[in-house]
Amino acid sequence: MKKLIIWDFDGVIADSEKLWVKVWRDLLQQRKNLVLTDKQTADLLVGVSDKTKTLRLQKEFPDLVLDDAFIDEVQRGQIYAGMHFLEEIPGVRDVIADTVFEHCIATGATKPQQAMKMLKFPWLEQYIPLEKCYTSDMVEHGKPAPDLFLLAAKSNRKSLSDCVVIGDSLNDFAAAKTAGIRCIAFIGAEGNNNEVYRQKCLNADVSDVCTTMPELHAVLKRFS
Repeated sequence: MKKLIIWDFDGVIADSEKLWVKVWRDLLQQRKNLVLTDKQTADLLVGVSDKTKTLRLQKEFPDLVLDDAFIDEVQRGQIYAGMHFLEEIPGVRDVIADTVFEHCIATGATKPQQAMKMLKFPWLEQYIPLEKCYTSDMVEHGKPAPDLFLLAAKSNRKSLSDCVVIGDSLNDFAAAKTAGIRCIAFIGAEGNNNEVYRQKCLNADVSDVCTTMPELHAVLKRFS
């Protein structure tokens, strides 16, 4: 039976996390006069869905109002950034094109957001159609809860032992661990590729840490 590779999208297939975080950070400063420190940015905005970003910000800043108009502006900013600046991780096509594995995506984005990203990479749908993209609006709890990864495994009729998660955030690693699914950390995106973050990944009990797609591909072949 083929292994199911469950890909996160932002920071793994595309070097996009930095784009979404910048949109949030800029709009919080421009519209709410809220300037986040680098630590607050990492703690509140990185590696989670927009819904979780909103909940974390409102918990951290009880007087902060993030109404529908603000969220709409965030989403418009993300669409613009995605259409103009989104870039795929070098070498990712070769891994996803490997038909020794089955592939799907489990992302903190919503289904409309993921559909927009797929337009930027038309080659991707040949291997992972939109119906095999599992998004935050399909589950009650997003990462770091295990719901998305469990949904991906169940939808593809795979046992958890036949799945491998590829993620870049501590929330990915926590979700995979809770789900009982092997997880590989990919840290090749801008901002993650350093020894400090590598150690955080190792402390999160991932099976491997990879910095390039050829390295990741070689690790995956051990599981095929």
